[in-house]
Amino acid sequence: MFSKKLKSGLCLAVYSCVSIAADGEAGAVNPPAKPVDSKTIELDEIQVKAKRRRIITPLPGLPIERETATTNIQSATGKEIADSKATNVTEFLNGNMQSVTVTDYAGNPFQQDLNFRGFTASPQIGTPQGISVYLDGVRINEPFGEVVNWDLIPMNAISTLNIIPGSNPMFGHNTIGGALAITTKDGFSDHFMRAQYLAGDWGREQVQFSNGIHGERFALFTAYSHFKEDGWRVNSPSNVRQLFNKATVRLDSGEINFTALHVNAALLGNGLLPKEMAAYDREQVFTSPDEAKNSLEHYNLGGTWYVSDRVSISGQIYRRKVAQDAIGADVYPGYKRLYSNWQDVGQNDANGDGIDEVVGAMNGLLNYSSLRSTADGASVQATFDGDKHQVAVGAAYDENEIKFLQSQVLAELDADHIARLTTNPFFADNGYGGQTSLPGIIRNNLTGTSQTKALFMSDTYSPIDTLHITYGARLSWSNVKNYLIADRGLDMYQFQNNVLTNPARQRCRIGNSGDPLARFICTTGDYDYRSFNPSLGLSWEAQENLTAYGNVSKGSRVPSVIELGCARDKEGENQSDNVQYGCTIPTALTADPYLKQVRSTAYETGLRGRIADFDWNIGAFLTDLKDDILFVPLGRKNRGVFDNFGKTRREGIEMGLKGVWGNSTINFNYTWMRATFQSSAQLINDANSSNTSATDGQAYVNISPGDELPGMPNHIVQANWNYRFTPAFDATLSMIAHASSYVRGNENNAHQPRAALMVGTRDIYDFTGPGSIPGYAVFNFRANYRFDNGVSLFARVDNIFDKEYATAGNLGRNPFAANGAFKFDPVTIDGDWKNSTFISPGAPRAAWFGLNIDWGWDKVKKSKAVQELAD
Repeated sequence: MFSKKLKSGLCLAVYSCVSIAADGEAGAVNPPAKPVDSKTIELDEIQVKAKRRRIITPLPGLPIERETATTNIQSATGKEIADSKATNVTEFLNGNMQSVTVTDYAGNPFQQDLNFRGFTASPQIGTPQGISVYLDGVRINEPFGEVVNWDLIPMNAISTLNIIPGSNPMFGHNTIGGALAITTKDGFSDHFMRAQYLAGDWGREQVQFSNGIHGERFALFTAYSHFKEDGWRVNSPSNVRQLFNKATVRLDSGEINFTALHVNAALLGNGLLPKEMAAYDREQVFTSPDEAKNSLEHYNLGGTWYVSDRVSISGQIYRRKVAQDAIGADVYPGYKRLYSNWQDVGQNDANGDGIDEVVGAMNGLLNYSSLRSTADGASVQATFDGDKHQVAVGAAYDENEIKFLQSQVLAELDADHIARLTTNPFFADNGYGGQTSLPGIIRNNLTGTSQTKALFMSDTYSPIDTLHITYGARLSWSNVKNYLIADRGLDMYQFQNNVLTNPARQRCRIGNSGDPLARFICTTGDYDYRSFNPSLGLSWEAQENLTAYGNVSKGSRVPSVIELGCARDKEGENQSDNVQYGCTIPTALTADPYLKQVRSTAYETGLRGRIADFDWNIGAFLTDLKDDILFVPLGRKNRGVFDNFGKTRREGIEMGLKGVWGNSTINFNYTWMRATFQSSAQLINDANSSNTSATDGQAYVNISPGDELPGMPNHIVQANWNYRFTPAFDATLSMIAHASSYVRGNENNAHQPRAALMVGTRDIYDFTGPGSIPGYAVFNFRANYRFDNGVSLFARVDNIFDKEYATAGNLGRNPFAANGAFKFDPVTIDGDWKNSTFISPGAPRAAWFGLNIDWGWDKVKKSKAVQELAD
């Protein structure tokens, strides 16, 4: 709020000096067209409410400027996102934001892991989650495993995107590495029609449409997107439909918004591929199908009441329902035992029944899962914008309900590695009935709930115009409940002798009752968590274009429903010598003992400023975690438990430069980062050549302090150069470069390739691959030609030099030859299977072309006040 004596010949009002552009930013406009008498006229004092600045908190109402921020906040507008032609959020961030990398364990463009400063937001259960993602103030990390489904975020509805590092108390107690805050468009700020059609390689087609309309009080905005492609690898199609609608009502002293988002998606990912197979043909698939069908209903009712020029109150209520049905194919790890059991009962070729051929085909598994998740919540926030204080206080309540069912069935892997159900009657005749028909063998039936209540506050105190001190805190109470009926872990070959039909085998073992017949373990968990997370930061505008900043914050993360459902049962381990006891992620659970919540302490300091037409920054960060929750492998593919790990650390230096030089716009980012274990630990992985099986009989992998976390490169570079040849034609060359990183399973960083050790005619301990993926640099290109009528043509070429690279990896057992043929030895069964480094191959060169209709970015509609003054 400010007042000023105004004279003609100057700006007659603040409204004639600024306007609101389509993306919500302030921008200069031409002075009034009509000449004004130069005679000095003294007007009455006019009080004008200043435009509120960009909001980066979950709820509207707290304005934060770049100059007062005590961390390195990175932002992007909807226009920048649209101009990038990025398919999804992870692709945009990977090419444009400091300290960001993307790893692709699933093999689908919408199922990638987003890594920021060594923390991850991933759609994959079993990945430690450390980043909160908000959409218009609603936290969209799904409650089952804190996962983020990137296919459920509509790109053409995004107005602004902000990455806020550290454990900011405004963004919830599960924000230990940072927060990604996304706001959407409305019909007032985006009242134009936009449409885009893209087509090209891999059968990719994308149609996007959005439009906004408004009157004096009411506005509507709608955005629709349909993306489909066949994928560049075998059997890897994607199909995503998104519909976003927002209605906005503006009142004299406030605003009300209602948002509805509906999404349907079917995503097939190929996952990782053994290094030998990738060298032979990168388009191969290890096993298939691996499909997730997601559907979303998301509703959000929110509003802001401007109580006065300095005080506002914001609030919202929401409901979010997610349904996911998934099917995952795997090589059957108990294949050898299955074959041996049939041999023991005389089922072999010696009696001429041909069963060896049947057994030779039963080398696969199909895992089915059904997840239903409902999230409800409400929050309220009051803000005060004073001369020296910017204060926000609020409260939030969130509750979630989970239902999860998982089953398995034996399958045959065909020549294309597609797992198919068998119709051979042999399995039903020999006690394996039910495995050849859905739903198969029920492994887990989990229901769970979680509730969180929170109080939070933040204050930015500016004792002088150039010094800003920000402090805040969040107090949270959480409760997580589970009820789990879990299979005791019987392998598929053990389902003989009417295990599935004997009533005595259908009992639950309660606790450590030791019931020898009970097939299921039934457990109940009810755990409470409390946390108090403060933060303190300072920013000092040392000069007009130089700011120094620093921040320290504490955060916490409560174990999710699935992490408690698959927690390591140390008490149970003491009563059993079965070291393989655990669960298969993401499709099986076990007992749910207590896990501690993760505790984080984050430090950050740096400088930012402006030289000529370039903005720059350089800063250092360090985050220590205590009781980090990690998925601990137990020696079999995807099998393991969640457990509290002692300490981990993420530290690094990041810098950026962005600006305009002549006809060029340049953006350059560099990050040096190390993510390390800070405590000793033991994992189990017989595919790691440094395991201890040769000395103590168990394949322990010993982790030492200083060993690096997998999937986190030490060096990250992003560079973008846009050149405008003419006002109508421009082109952009971009580069993404990552240093080498260790693969999962090589947490001790000690795996090395090792030649076969021959025992008779059998080779054992044959390890191929280095246990890491090499560094790489990928160059991309896009060009755009605009016609005068708002129509433009564009081209996009990814990986223009057709670089062969990988973004992620794992150590595992490979039963296939390089050409994909399944290795079967009737004597040793798996004697020539290799311990291999699996990789996620990066996509080859591809090109797309498109048509864009954009009737809005360069058009500014003057406010009514400006029109009246101009007239």
